Amino acid sequence: GIPNNSQNKKIVCCIFDELSAVSCLETIKQGFDVKIVIYYAKESELLRLVKIVNQIIHRTVQSKINLEFYKISPGLPIMLLTEVTIELLSRIAKLNGIKRISLSLSTLIHPIDFLEEMVMRVYNETLIPYLPLSGLDTNILESAKEIGLDKYFPKIKKISKSMYYNSKQSRKKPEKIAEQAIMTRKIILIKMGPNNVHDILDAIRSKQ
Repeated sequence: GIPNNSQNKKIVCCIFDELSAVSCLETIKQGFDVKIVIYYAKESELLRLVKIVNQIIHRTVQSKINLEFYKISPGLPIMLLTEVTIELLSRIAKLNGIKRISLSLSTLIHPIDFLEEMVMRVYNETLIPYLPLSGLDTNILESAKEIGLDKYFPKIKKISKSMYYNSKQSRKKPEKIAEQAIMTRKIILIKMGPNNVHDILDAIRSKQ
């Protein structure tokens, strides 16, 4: 693969479930300098997410890494969650002077109208969307195996079968949820070690 950070381009990616984690890992493997944002709805999700993040940060070439944690409303439907992600990542990218955001969207999972609408939203923010999961091919399955997430893939069903996306719906709701999430931000600096799970959890708890 391409050496990590070989593109010398910064990008923001978000981890909130297994699929977004694989997307973030792919972004790193494709040579970007990744700013990692994590969000969770409940404290009980933190350990699972931090274990995943621990696998991914060791794929970067940094000796120290800043991680940003945000708490979001629980029980959001997947499409609304995606809209919130785009609102949040767009704001974080702009605050940090970063032009690119990585989105865990794929035509194999999301309805094409929804995917196109989300991509256009990013462009309208004068940012560049990047879709590492545009085709869920064998490389991506290999990436999932690397971080122990391959067991998740059989569960991925095409969301479009069960959900109708109305592109006319208001953006006020995702904007409001993103605004609330911004207020919960916790930034932690982690020095890379063989296993950073407890360091990350302790750092988050110390900021509560």
